[in-house]
Amino acid sequence: MEHNTIAASVEMKLWKQKDKLLVTALYLQNKSLPILQVKEKDTPSYGTSDRKDLPPTTSPEKCDQDRQLKYPTAVYLVLGSKFFESFAANGVRSILALYLRDSLNLPESLSMTVLHIFNFFSQFCPIFGAILADSYFGNAKTIFYFLLFYALGFGGITLATLPFITASMDIVVFISLFLISVGNGNIRACITSLAAIQFKLPEQKISLQKYFSHYYFVYTMGILSSKIITPSIRGLSGNCYGMVFGFLGILFLGCWITFLIGMFFYKKEEVSRQNILVQVVGCIWYALWKYIKKENVHANWMDSSIGRYSEEFVQDVRAFLRVIKLYLPLPIYWALLAQQDSSWTFQATKLDTTIFGWSLEPDQVKAMGPLLLLMMIPFWQNVVLPLLQRTTGCQISPLFSVTLGGVAAALSFICSGILEVQINQSPPETISFAWQIPQFFLLMMGEVLLSIPGLQFSFTQAPATMKSVLTASWFVNNAIGNLIVVVITELKFTSSQSSEYFLYSFLMICGITCFTFMAGNYDIPVQGPPEPLPEKYIILTTEKSDKSASV
Repeated sequence: MEHNTIAASVEMKLWKQKDKLLVTALYLQNKSLPILQVKEKDTPSYGTSDRKDLPPTTSPEKCDQDRQLKYPTAVYLVLGSKFFESFAANGVRSILALYLRDSLNLPESLSMTVLHIFNFFSQFCPIFGAILADSYFGNAKTIFYFLLFYALGFGGITLATLPFITASMDIVVFISLFLISVGNGNIRACITSLAAIQFKLPEQKISLQKYFSHYYFVYTMGILSSKIITPSIRGLSGNCYGMVFGFLGILFLGCWITFLIGMFFYKKEEVSRQNILVQVVGCIWYALWKYIKKENVHANWMDSSIGRYSEEFVQDVRAFLRVIKLYLPLPIYWALLAQQDSSWTFQATKLDTTIFGWSLEPDQVKAMGPLLLLMMIPFWQNVVLPLLQRTTGCQISPLFSVTLGGVAAALSFICSGILEVQINQSPPETISFAWQIPQFFLLMMGEVLLSIPGLQFSFTQAPATMKSVLTASWFVNNAIGNLIVVVITELKFTSSQSSEYFLYSFLMICGITCFTFMAGNYDIPVQGPPEPLPEKYIILTTEKSDKSASV
């Protein structure tokens, strides 16, 4: 899910921007808007030889200073803006599949395709947002520009869905959805970092760690609220989607106003005209071109880039590729995760959604996903793992945890396939939606076991210079998962929805089996202490103690 990568994205961009954080430690007051004053900093030198991987250790004196320093006002405004933005964007996702099917009269398969293409752009565009923020405009200015895309999108889709508009507005709807997805994706890459760089480091290191938890909570509450309130408005208004999108547009307006107020408080940012992602792609392409032309005389094909790029940087790229190779079997997991808003929502329309005499909307049922996740993460971290270590003396290694998460996700789609068979054999809306609880529980368990430990492992293994590239790779993995859904849906590999669920489960088993073999051949290099992660991600560990062993 989207919330699994957010806090981690901040951590990586902070590592990449470590020089920036030290330079901007003092907040420079100015009568003009600081965001409009973006300075260009010296070009960074990439490689391991000049890295300062770890921030200074926080001493007791620094802790006292942290308590004395005020929590930045700009951070409160970013958090408020993010709540409105996550509510608005995920509100669109919550109702989009049903809107396309019921109002535009698209087939369910085509409605799923449009939704997952929408998700694809939301997951793929953060790469471009990160490049623009890091190399050209800074975080706040990039957000400012892409909020304009967002505004045009919400304005267009609200206008197109008004009930008194009788002309065909389908093209306006699709253009508006594209603008919303582009705005959402590019902002996602920047907004967490914008708040994080407002802290004075290293004095406010503890406050920064707390910020990650605050951000995750605000973001998840935005998602949860959107999945409960937005379908309620749709149902109460009699499927008046103009009212629904208008409501979401008002929430976006709240996001925009909150962000604009923050422009008087954001620190000035420095940018570099070189982007690490572009450097990595260039290094790999140059080595690959040498290999294709048979000009490679080195034992490792990447070493042919040495000379054009520093030896330290090439070694970092090699280390990054060793980690990223483990991602190759995992896009199928994101394909499963993304279907909460599509195929599982359509499945809920065929179920009895009454609970204690209260009728839920079909698109409200999927709210149990973030609800379960909010409960499972602390329970897993504070109860299950400590109990496992006390009783068995073992810790679950991240790679083994990823395998377990993939199995849980596969089982979730077996459950959904079995439920679909039962639906087809019964009268409409006679089976309770409660039978969807097992599949949501297993899918969220996969989220806890796969996404979080997978990110933790990647960050501790990847060189410090590669962390922003790792963020982009994680987003791309998510985007590819949505494309997998589009391909399987459009090519119609199966004759029924239940068979399609079983196909996804089979593909997940195949993918996680490949991952298990690749993980078994992965040699963890000897290195210093693992680099710190946001609180959300400090859940599983690969370190062995005298009294414990990794599973």
